[in-house]
Amino acid sequence: MRNPFVFGAGIGILVVLFNISIASLAEGSIGKGYQVFLTNGIFVYLIPLAVGVQMGLFRYHRNLISGHGVSGSEKMGMAGSATSSLTMVACCLHHVSDLLPTVGLILAASSFLIQYKDAIIIIGLLANVAGSAYIARAILKDRSIIARAGKITV
Repeated sequence: MRNPFVFGAGIGILVVLFNISIASLAEGSIGKGYQVFLTNGIFVYLIPLAVGVQMGLFRYHRNLISGHGVSGSEKMGMAGSATSSLTMVACCLHHVSDLLPTVGLILAASSFLIQYKDAIIIIGLLANVAGSAYIARAILKDRSIIARAGKITV
């Protein structure tokens, strides 16, 4: 999976499958989980797209620096993707309260997550955009370093 487009698209699809799986577990069926997933509106498209773009950039950067001895952006790529995944889990986590209504803490957290779901997702998307911008900046910097090193050795 060295192709950044295939890698990014694959990760985006995995994000969709992961989120539908979490919602399905909470709701008790795949059909209900899919419906819960679709109720998140535009976020259903933005989150996997943002994660896919970021991971595509990450793979491109990793391909660029392999063999050139340039410092990588692995930690930033992983942190941004983890943040986006965690926000989507937090978005769907309130459905766990359907399974465990006797636990007061979960009910309180569920209420909080329902009330601020969009804000939590937007924060996750902003973190993802920041991670993508960081990786894009690293790509530009490392491409110029590699180009200068190529001119010096030629």
